[in-house]
Amino acid sequence: MNFWQSFIGGILPYVSIAILVLGLGYKVAYWYNAPANLHWELFPYPRTLGGQLGELVTEVFTLRSLFHHNRKLWFPSLVMHWGIYLVVFWLFFLLLGAPFAIYLGVAGGVLALTGSCLLLLFRLFAAELRQISAPVEYLNLLFIFLVALAALASGALSDFAFRSYFISLLTLKPHLPLPGSYLIFLLLLWLFMIYIPFTRMAHFAVKYFTYHKVKWGEME
Repeated sequence: MNFWQSFIGGILPYVSIAILVLGLGYKVAYWYNAPANLHWELFPYPRTLGGQLGELVTEVFTLRSLFHHNRKLWFPSLVMHWGIYLVVFWLFFLLLGAPFAIYLGVAGGVLALTGSCLLLLFRLFAAELRQISAPVEYLNLLFIFLVALAALASGALSDFAFRSYFISLLTLKPHLPLPGSYLIFLLLLWLFMIYIPFTRMAHFAVKYFTYHKVKWGEME
């Protein structure tokens, strides 16, 4: 076991999770305590908790707003987001020991890779998108692309034995050493988790507030 195996496989995971949780917690607290926005006259809007949750779930899984307002970016964005969702499902079912988890992982990796690549190409070569794209947006997409590429290239998403490593992290007894190809994927993954709270990608943690306090503020 060398230093990099110990650091990437046994130390950095806990650092990245701590920063991710604290960072997202700060974002949630900030939005929760933010002053009320100017009330909009938006009709119709969901008046019940079930209706509000349904609206949020629909937006998360279909990106309906993007479909209506920026059709060109909608499909690749949907592909990328569904890739990320499937990777999350992969981790959940992998921990449960479900054999089909590897199919979710591979499908998620392919979709995340494809979607992020298409979005990068659109922003690079479509003049109207290039003019409104900030450098950080390219960095965000490139980061997602590299994580997905490393995950697929290393074979981690299709290796059911990877489950023992995640379980070892949960039991606070990291199982080392890991194959060298996995270390590149894990390094990018942990760095990506550290990076998320400091970017617009943290919007998933405050989606409820952006809808409830901004779009539905008149209901208060």
